[in-house]
Amino acid sequence: MKIARSTSESNFSAVNEEDLVSCVSCGLCLPHCPTYRVTGLDASSPRGRISIINGVRSGAMPLDEAVIDALESCVQCMGCLPACPSGVRYDSIIGPAIDEITQRRRSRRTRFTLLLAPLGRPGLLRGLTVIGAIAQRLRLVPRKLSLPPLPLRRTKLRAATDVRPGEESKSVTLFTGCVMSEWYGPVHQATIDVLESLGYQVALTDTALCCGALHRHAGLAKKAETFEESCKEALQSGPVIFNSAGCGANLLDFVPGAVDIMTFLAGHLDELTTLVTRSEELVLIHDPCHLRNIQRSHMHTHEVLASMYRTAAIPDEGLCCGAGGTYSMFQADMATTILDRKYAAIRTVEPARFLASGNPGCSAHIAGNMPPDQSRLRVCHPVELVAFRLKSHPVVREQGGKRI
Repeated sequence: MKIARSTSESNFSAVNEEDLVSCVSCGLCLPHCPTYRVTGLDASSPRGRISIINGVRSGAMPLDEAVIDALESCVQCMGCLPACPSGVRYDSIIGPAIDEITQRRRSRRTRFTLLLAPLGRPGLLRGLTVIGAIAQRLRLVPRKLSLPPLPLRRTKLRAATDVRPGEESKSVTLFTGCVMSEWYGPVHQATIDVLESLGYQVALTDTALCCGALHRHAGLAKKAETFEESCKEALQSGPVIFNSAGCGANLLDFVPGAVDIMTFLAGHLDELTTLVTRSEELVLIHDPCHLRNIQRSHMHTHEVLASMYRTAAIPDEGLCCGAGGTYSMFQADMATTILDRKYAAIRTVEPARFLASGNPGCSAHIAGNMPPDQSRLRVCHPVELVAFRLKSHPVVREQGGKRI
């Protein structure tokens, strides 16, 4: 596969040299890197990738297939960020490097441009979703795509138009996004139900409003910037609630007042607990990398759910599940091996009925590849589990008609 020749500008020149030299190669990131844990190779670790990028940037190494493979194998989970004692900004290093690879490698650029073309185009996404939903029902969709069960019809969201009489007017905006609107309508509805139970009027964003997170992850920086500018214009006043950790990690960079739904609920926990009933069901909590490593807000999910259920963290120190945006599609073998380690950790704790994850990519990847011995485990968004406990919430989604 051909790589475009270098221009007069040096390779990886967009990577800040100060970021590169801030890494002292101590290796404390290694246990927190899922690809290093699988391969044991330094080239598959943050430390190794930083060394490679530095070598290419300085001209000591060629930008060849081995370099491309080492960098493309990164899940971009950022587990190295909280682990690094030197505060190395690995995200600021790998991001520009992936952007440059995407621009140089025509096949990669074309692949991701076509794959992500429906995002921000509701009509196109709806049509492809219907086709995908039919294909799923005919068992024609490969498991490696890690798609959730696709709906034939988009969920029609129910939101009150006015705050209840006698209450102080409170309003929030729910960032509905593109994929979340089309594929995860029940999560949006649960978010609305919980917010309205707290007395909030919920405004919904347009389904054409994409945050650009997947484009940025894939190295399509210019396209991501276009979507980000649209979000800046549309979301100028807060609070803006998001329930996709991946979207949120991107929105926080440019939307004032953006906040994850579970962080928002943690700030209203005293009031919320008066509105719910407690269950003794065990809930396992998977911390999405975007919440744990980038937003550093994952404990809010634990706090909120622990007030309503018995909870347990998956005992793997928050390692990535291998979803990584589109990573599980194009690095399927590595993604599967990483996920198998997640299942192995799940097997070490008490069997549970529910696994909570605040990121749709993680949920789809975990649920879509569930091994037979874990078939009882149901993957939910944590806000759905909160909504199920609301005293006024109708229990309509539990399998077999049993109350949760």
